[in-house]
Amino acid sequence: MKNKIFRLFFIGMVIIMACSCENKEKKAEQLAQQIEEGRQESLRKFTALQKLIAQKAVKLPAENNPVVLHKFNADPAVLVYDDTVYIYCTGDSQQAEFSLGNTDNGYEKINTLNVFSSKDLVNWTDCGIIKVGGTDGAAKWARNSWAPAICTKKIDGKDKFFLYFADSANGIGVLTSDSPVGPFVDPIGKALVSRGMPAIDGVYWLFDPAVLVDDDGTGYLYFGGGHQAEFIHPKSARCVRLGEDMISLACDPVEIDAPFLFEDSGINKIGDTYYYSYCSNWQSRDGVQADPMIPIAVIAYMTSKNPLGPFEYQGYTLENPGTMFGPWGNNHHWIFEFRGKCYIAYHAQIVEKTIGFTKGGYRNLMITDFTVNADGTWPIQKGTKEGVEQSGTFNPYTTVPAATMCYSRNMIVSARQTIYPLENGAYVCIKGVEFGSGPSTPSTSSGPSTSSGTVHVEVAPGHKGGSVEFRAGSFGNGEVLAKVEVGEETSASAGFTLPAEKVSDLFIVISGDVELVNWKVE
Repeated sequence: MKNKIFRLFFIGMVIIMACSCENKEKKAEQLAQQIEEGRQESLRKFTALQKLIAQKAVKLPAENNPVVLHKFNADPAVLVYDDTVYIYCTGDSQQAEFSLGNTDNGYEKINTLNVFSSKDLVNWTDCGIIKVGGTDGAAKWARNSWAPAICTKKIDGKDKFFLYFADSANGIGVLTSDSPVGPFVDPIGKALVSRGMPAIDGVYWLFDPAVLVDDDGTGYLYFGGGHQAEFIHPKSARCVRLGEDMISLACDPVEIDAPFLFEDSGINKIGDTYYYSYCSNWQSRDGVQADPMIPIAVIAYMTSKNPLGPFEYQGYTLENPGTMFGPWGNNHHWIFEFRGKCYIAYHAQIVEKTIGFTKGGYRNLMITDFTVNADGTWPIQKGTKEGVEQSGTFNPYTTVPAATMCYSRNMIVSARQTIYPLENGAYVCIKGVEFGSGPSTPSTSSGPSTSSGTVHVEVAPGHKGGSVEFRAGSFGNGEVLAKVEVGEETSASAGFTLPAEKVSDLFIVISGDVELVNWKVE
């Protein structure tokens, strides 16, 4: 009898366990189905361009150019503020969303500017867009916003930020803010520089501003371009002193006689010398007799001991991107200094063909080292896809916006600067992460710390869940530091193990229906 009872009990337990396993499998299948249904619903919310770039745009691990993969950007303007580099760009993606590369970039749809920031020059955070022109923009009188210029100046004891932009080729506007990322407002409600003003006749293209705040706090604005029959000395560039408020003019514009000028004003002060730089024009040089003779579409430069000139031609420096990357196009630049080194930001048409565009003119942001000779001259220089070396390391012990990366694969970056996997296992890579510098996990003289912490993630609501995995070293076989399982809640955490190497590249791998907002290790 006892044996019979035991057999019945054993059979019952087996049946219960089998049912339990079957129920778990069914629940797991149901959850997987819910997540996949959620993924398909979520993917419908992203644009065709966002998904196309996520799938096909590629940057190799050894490359730091283009600076940003997930957006087309042009005409960079650079601000170094609070040990951070901010870059403001013409939003070519706005035109690309409209055309999907089936027509050449006509720029007419562009009325926003893109902003990015970095503390190390290789890992960049998407800071969103600035709505400049049109009914939704700060400057409702403007139709377009191209080729920005940026500076900061202390006004009434407080740092103010001034963003100048071109309304197509017909005027220069200005926006102001108390923060480098906005919000920006239009302080004058009209163009700062417009047709009909004194000394503007002969400026064929009233665009491409550059700005300099001199050592004494005085601001200067540079702009203009274009030519007609006279292309050797078009005399279509201007410079002007700004008022103390940076939103008014303190004198009439002054002509700059830049040989073979086309567009793209730039201004720098090195020592006591002012450098005016620009892009030379595309007019054929066949049979032309001129001194100086300047190649087509390169960055040329002039110098003066006075910010309003006269400027004297010295030579040219940056080759056209077509000599480096294939497609030729206009050349637009900004030279800046960061932590004692000089760099040049520019653009190149380097991604459009990779993602299958049949037409061109869609540009990407690039940065390379910039050399200034001991005698102050600028040598002829080229850009590379390798770009610049990382300046310092990346700190993971602060809240990191999700759209912060050096490069990515199969990862969509949304208009809200969140990230979402186009496919399971999509990832972003952040280079040179300093894991040993955390407030509670310092490294020691005997080697890196091996203690553990916690990683917190914030995700967007309305999703079914999935996982966010953190790996060090490489995507495929890198050291797993944490795996955060995410449900339908908007935040989750998991234990985090520091990697064996004090400084490592970090891969954030996302699977399922998860839209990452930010993350932090502590």
